[in-house]
Amino acid sequence: MDESKKVSPYLDIDEAASLLHFQKSYLYRLVHERKIPHYKPRGGRILFDRAELEGIVKSSRISTDAELAEQADALLNAPRTRKARARA
Repeated sequence: MDESKKVSPYLDIDEAASLLHFQKSYLYRLVHERKIPHYKPRGGRILFDRAELEGIVKSSRISTDAELAEQADALLNAPRTRKARARA
């Protein structure tokens, strides 16, 4: 594989903003407020780990109404434990 075509695991501010669909200014604010993981080797430019950013996106998933209803049914119809029966 050609060295110039290797994909780096780290993204600069422009690449991270593009990946997350954020404005660069918003991304800078998240960095300043330490609300997003980042790296600043030797005080240089800000870098982001691609896998960490993708993990943030995946952990922010919103469940559908059908999924929430299914979870509620499972919770309400689950057999009660001894502790739950003792409190009732």
